[in-house]
Amino acid sequence: MILFFDMLKHYLIFITPLALAACGQTNSNTPTDKSAEPTTTLTKSQKLDTASFWKIMDNAFARGKFNNSIREQAILDQLTKLTPEQIREFEIIFQQMNAKASTWSNLAAVTIIEGGASDDGFFYFRCWLISLGKNNFDETLKNPDHLAAIDIPFDTKNKMTICEFEELIPISDRAYEIVTRKDPMTDTTFPRVSAQRKGLFYDSGPELSGIEWESNAELPKIAPLLYKKYLGK
Repeated sequence: MILFFDMLKHYLIFITPLALAACGQTNSNTPTDKSAEPTTTLTKSQKLDTASFWKIMDNAFARGKFNNSIREQAILDQLTKLTPEQIREFEIIFQQMNAKASTWSNLAAVTIIEGGASDDGFFYFRCWLISLGKNNFDETLKNPDHLAAIDIPFDTKNKMTICEFEELIPISDRAYEIVTRKDPMTDTTFPRVSAQRKGLFYDSGPELSGIEWESNAELPKIAPLLYKKYLGK
């Protein structure tokens, strides 16, 4: 039985253990577009903007769908074709989208799907949502019930539906290290450090936007289709 606890303001609930982001794969994780190739075509003088960011994400989702490993490699393949500055720009936009996805409705969505959310679990969910591409990201921000129409993979080993993509967190630094061959232990120009210096660092405990909810009894009203799909038994 899935247990719920009411949440106090700005306090994220802990119900289930943290699930591994790279969960056991099911048939729904099978890529549907094996022909997709990295399509980042920025010149060295061009700035990586939001449109380019989403082009990378859309391409990775087209290649790997819900297979975390394939999406991860697809993103890395594209980032390592960029300049160091463009990789840092990617990280800044990632952190901006991360903050944008920090909403009460998204917290409700992951609470329904996974049975709860820790600070880290909510962060991994936001990474996952970003990795699904621009359309899924935008539509979920409009209405969390958008996720009810998505066949989210079920981890048979842990007997949980998991919507997390922790692999996105260090990927800018990984690409930067490959491209520059610098040492992340001594060099201070890596993307995540650079973003943090700009005040862009929303790993855990971020402020939530949108309409606040305090009780799990409110979840069916926030995302009725999602609630019915996962908790309407």
